Amino acid sequence: MTTVNVPDRAVERIALFGALAGTFHGLHLWADHWLQRPKDAVLKGLHGDELVYPSDGKPASEVEVAREHETPVPACVVGRRAATGHVLTYAAGQLVVTEAVARTLGLRLPWRARLVGAAINFGTHWIIDRRRFLLWLAKRVNHKDTFIAYATVMRKPDSAPDTSGPGTALYDLDQGLHKFLGVIAAAVMARLAVPGRRRRRRGASC
Repeated sequence: MTTVNVPDRAVERIALFGALAGTFHGLHLWADHWLQRPKDAVLKGLHGDELVYPSDGKPASEVEVAREHETPVPACVVGRRAATGHVLTYAAGQLVVTEAVARTLGLRLPWRARLVGAAINFGTHWIIDRRRFLLWLAKRVNHKDTFIAYATVMRKPDSAPDTSGPGTALYDLDQGLHKFLGVIAAAVMARLAVPGRRRRRRGASC
C-alpha cells in the first residue's frame, strides 16, 4: 500500500477550503432569500431612464395622480439601490456566519483573505443580480438564452409568465453562478490564509 505524505500546510488549506465552501453553500439560500427585502427582490433588476416611483417601481406615466410624498427617479437608479441593499444584507449574513464557523472550528482567517473573499462573493453577486451580465453570459454559454425563454412560470391565471423568479431557468442559472463563485472565493481565501512555503533562492545557505 502506497502512502502519500501531505504537507501540514496543504492539510490546513484543504480543511479551511472545505469549511468555507460548505459554509458559503449552506447559508447561501438563507442569506439570499430570508434576508432579502421583498422590495429589493422586485426592483433590483430595473434598468433604463424611465421615471419610476422608488417604493414599488411603478412608472410615473402610469400613475394618474402624482404621489405627493414621493419623487420619481430613473429606473436604473432604483435598480442599483435595490441591488445594493440586497447585497449589503447578504454580506452581513454571510460575514457573521462565516466568522462564527471559523471561531467555532478554531480556523485562522486573516483580514486579507476576508477582504478578497468578500470582493469575489459580494461584487459578483451585485453584478449577477442586476441581470444584464447574466443574460449576456447565458447567450454565449451553450445558448442558455433559449433555456431562459422556455422555462418560465405562470404564477396566476391570465397573468404574464414570470421569467426570472423561483422555478424559472433564469433563477436556476443565477443560483448556479452564485454557488460556483462561492467555491472560487473559498479556494482563494484558503490559499491566502495558508500561504505555501517560499521557494529558496539558488545559492542561498541552508
